[in-house]
Amino acid sequence: MSPESELSWLCHLVDESLRPYTEPHTVVSISKEKENQILLNSSQVVTKIQMRIREFDSHGKDTVAKPTAKKDVSCGSNQHTCGHQCLHKIVAEMMILITAKSEFVRHVAVNALVLMSQFLSTTGNNWDGFIHVLCCYLETAISRILSCSAAHSSGDLNGDFDSSDIDFLMQDVLKNCDWSTAAGITQVLCVICKGLKDDYDDKLVKVYYDSVNSCLLKVPWDLLEEYQSCDTGKEGSSMSLLHLNNLCAMEPKIKFLGTFLRLLCSLVDHTDFLETGYDSAHKHPLLVTVIDLVPGLVKWCLSNQEDSVETCIIYYLKHKLLILMIRLSSLACLDCSIRHHWLELLHNYFEELLQQPLNHFQSDQDDCLEGSPFLLSLSDGKACGMHSSHLQRQAVFLFLDCSFSLICPRGEKADHSNCSTFSSFTTKLDHFCTEKGSLELYKWIQGHLPTEISIDHEKYLEISMNFMSSFLQLYLREDDLLFEVLLQLLSVTSSLHLQFVRKETADQDFPFDLSDIFNPVHLFHLFLSEIHYDHQVLLDYLISKDTGISCAKYLLRCLHLICNSWKLFLKFPLFGELLNQPSCKRRKVSGNGPESLADGMPCVKHNGSKTLHIKDYREDNEYGFKHYNKNPFKKAAECLLSLKKSVDNLHQKNLFPYNPRVLLKRLRRFEEFCCQEKGFRGQEIE
Repeated sequence: MSPESELSWLCHLVDESLRPYTEPHTVVSISKEKENQILLNSSQVVTKIQMRIREFDSHGKDTVAKPTAKKDVSCGSNQHTCGHQCLHKIVAEMMILITAKSEFVRHVAVNALVLMSQFLSTTGNNWDGFIHVLCCYLETAISRILSCSAAHSSGDLNGDFDSSDIDFLMQDVLKNCDWSTAAGITQVLCVICKGLKDDYDDKLVKVYYDSVNSCLLKVPWDLLEEYQSCDTGKEGSSMSLLHLNNLCAMEPKIKFLGTFLRLLCSLVDHTDFLETGYDSAHKHPLLVTVIDLVPGLVKWCLSNQEDSVETCIIYYLKHKLLILMIRLSSLACLDCSIRHHWLELLHNYFEELLQQPLNHFQSDQDDCLEGSPFLLSLSDGKACGMHSSHLQRQAVFLFLDCSFSLICPRGEKADHSNCSTFSSFTTKLDHFCTEKGSLELYKWIQGHLPTEISIDHEKYLEISMNFMSSFLQLYLREDDLLFEVLLQLLSVTSSLHLQFVRKETADQDFPFDLSDIFNPVHLFHLFLSEIHYDHQVLLDYLISKDTGISCAKYLLRCLHLICNSWKLFLKFPLFGELLNQPSCKRRKVSGNGPESLADGMPCVKHNGSKTLHIKDYREDNEYGFKHYNKNPFKKAAECLLSLKKSVDNLHQKNLFPYNPRVLLKRLRRFEEFCCQEKGFRGQEIE
């Protein structure tokens, strides 16, 4: 059967099953009996489409070409016109169901549209046209809501939305649309985007992105501020009646915001690994469009909401906004003005997260739902108001990213590895950006340090390290951000860079030095201390699909830095809270052979030519393996050399997930430095 016939079959199926219930203005308010019939017929449509897809997959793969983003030009002009009309008719009938006041009818209509997308993609018939029509409906729905609200607030009750790009059918179908309608269409696009991620085709992705981008560009977002002022002025807002356990009762606008943010996050995440015909990710038109939307979305979601919306909803919206901004920041080359504006947004809407003490967070096991990104408990009303350290991690990460990027710009004119580029900053804008980023960073750190701190304080270095220890503890509970923030800190802490920051802030009276707070060698020591010098933890990080690449980058850069700053690495001290940390795991002694684990440290051999032994340290039988004020350098060396042995063994057996040759080379160089220090004995070279 040809693609045109498949489309005709789909059109006939929808018309035959739903036509009696999809006349415009007939499903806005429906009886229970009619609702049941619509649900039954819609479910039958869904079932028949699923069966058709399975049948096509079983018998049509060899006879039908793989779907592409281009229209099938083999059809005659009459066939193409007929197919175009048929497609519009199908979507229009489903859109009428999405405008229904019944949550269940809208839900089944969304599922049907998602399946129709899969059907059209599978049969290779006008999928791009389907996506374009969906985006036109979304544009029309949002535009009508914003325009009508603006017209109402200005007294122009006849100011209906009109657009030459949208045909009369769309205008008529969406005559009674609201935010629930826009949320439904957005949900369809979300699910389709997820399908593209699972098994994407570059041409289809480009069509999808271009259609969504065109939609977002045509929406009159300039009316959003006027809509907000009109909306917040309403009395008796239904938002005060929100209950998370009753999603059907959720205010339609909040539902749309959540779904819309989810769509934008998916789109931005997808852009990270796709080449869609543009020079680079930061020049992608969709990214530019979304970046422009961010300030308005933050204000729309969070302005005047705290007293009217449940805390959990606010946390969700903040979570999605931060995710969106973090992804945009990593993908796009944001200019100074955007970074500056984002810092203002952080201070205006996320300040409580930035000021939350780093060392006063609850255990993740005590105040979060299993599988939830929020450290909250819904079983206790008071717990709903607890601070989420997940949001704190995100907000601080974005704050540091914006500050560091102002100090050390990324992109075509910057290079993290070559801080001499700072000498070329001659314009006033350059100096404004670097000074802004430096001051932001200094003030934030000062807010988390004791007021009596000064460079001359006898415990100055201890205070600095305790700050960084608390900082690391915050991020150790979220692996995907841990190494990203460690790489952030590492990239901004070269000696030349720090000297530049000190010069820029010389006229400010700050009682501490960034070179002490963010010393990369000390930070690496603290990181190893926080994971209790357990090389198995490092190995887990390295082989994880989520953290493997970022962990390997961090270790490679730190090992290079350590070997070039060896004396500093040797002299690292531990203070106060950092002393006598027990290991999280007990290592067992299993004999005295050269391959055994002796005193918690395996003997190291490479190519049968060299052995390396670490001096003994004691073991506490009652409490398990424990460090007794052992030299931090020896603990760190033990951890890294154990890691080298494990990685090497896995690599030789072809069990390591990627080629660790460079990492092993750096670890061997580290080992050579260790062999030159006292406390290492039994060195043999055959």
